[in-house]
Amino acid sequence: MSEQPTVKLVRAIGFWGLVAMCINAVVGSGVFLLPSESYKLLGPFSLWAPLLFAVPVFILVLCFAEAASHFSEPGGAYLYARTAFGDFVGFETGWMNWLARVTSLASLSNGFVIALALFFPTLKEGAGRAAIITASILILAAIHFVGVRYGAASIYIFTFGKLVPLIGFIVIALFAWKTNPLPGSFAIPQGNVQWMDAALFMLFAYAGFENLGVPAGEYKNPRKDLPFALLAGILAIAAIYVLVQLGAMSALPDLSQTDTPIASAATEIIGPIGAMIVTIGALMSMAGTNSGTMLEGSRMLFALSLDRRMGPLSYVHPRFHTPTVAIVIHTIAALAFALSGSFRQLALLSAVARLTTYLATCLAVPRLRKLNEGFRTPGLIVPILGTLVALVFVVTLDRYKLTAAAIALAVGALIYFASKPRSAVATATAESGD
Repeated sequence: MSEQPTVKLVRAIGFWGLVAMCINAVVGSGVFLLPSESYKLLGPFSLWAPLLFAVPVFILVLCFAEAASHFSEPGGAYLYARTAFGDFVGFETGWMNWLARVTSLASLSNGFVIALALFFPTLKEGAGRAAIITASILILAAIHFVGVRYGAASIYIFTFGKLVPLIGFIVIALFAWKTNPLPGSFAIPQGNVQWMDAALFMLFAYAGFENLGVPAGEYKNPRKDLPFALLAGILAIAAIYVLVQLGAMSALPDLSQTDTPIASAATEIIGPIGAMIVTIGALMSMAGTNSGTMLEGSRMLFALSLDRRMGPLSYVHPRFHTPTVAIVIHTIAALAFALSGSFRQLALLSAVARLTTYLATCLAVPRLRKLNEGFRTPGLIVPILGTLVALVFVVTLDRYKLTAAAIALAVGALIYFASKPRSAVATATAESGD
């Protein structure tokens, strides 16, 4: 991998910044919908769903933690897959990861409009919708354009802004303790229980951690800090999810009757002002997740361009030390997706695209162990289990999702074969000079 563009980036983010970025990447808008959706599937036992299904997620996190400990360059899963399996598999993994990022940014930009429409209904469609989507994406692009420190600062601020309402809700709900949901929560649901749907729903609720390694070129000590930041972040997230579920169930014994569980529970406890505060928290949550996605998605494009000739994508601004061309391309693509699609459609595409990232990284771990000493999981049991968890996602896809994934992979293959590796470009240039 070419090092020249990487050394121009500024290593500005330390361990606690990485923990904040992990929490921000995972705790998005889903936490505000999580309690009612899991309750519909598992009933009172849903109290324990965030802990129960955190186990397979933690296995995936361990795989990513070990893979990340071998590298200090940007790229994340793309870099892991490329090192383990070669250029083509690496490129396809990176391409799918970028698609997951850009469609996630587009999806949550639509979600931002939906949440904001609670206060301003006219913004839900038409010119108002387009203006809010465009402004929200361009503002984040501008912040990340002028320096990673400013982009990271926006992530910290939004993470704080989303966690304060959530933690406040937890404290108030547990202090009020209107009902005690614990006795009924230990009964395992019987009958036609959709366990697989519940597992997939919770696994996607924890998604986002896989992108933390993408901007590794701007972390102070990624090989040491990144693995432990991933583990600490996921443990903190699991605690937040469980306590949110407990607080919501104590305020509203039957969460299946509402689509906005946290806002409804806050209204039940302290009135309409509670719903307003929670909604503001949801807006901060989506903005924070989008800020992280702007950082991670643009750096994935940058990482792809380090090894293949893809126009000016590898350009790093001499003043801002950011991959400004990659940021611009990422922004344009996100705007195109966001303005032409819906929240649900784009979220689905993002979810399907990320599967390659999980599978490739888990399969790469045994090969990466030969590189150097780093964070280690015992034996092969963790990468084997991680691969099985990733395959669960794949085998549950219907034919339409599989078709979308196949088309995306085919487009990535066309781009790969249409571009040239940088080493080949350099050789051709030298030969023409002779």
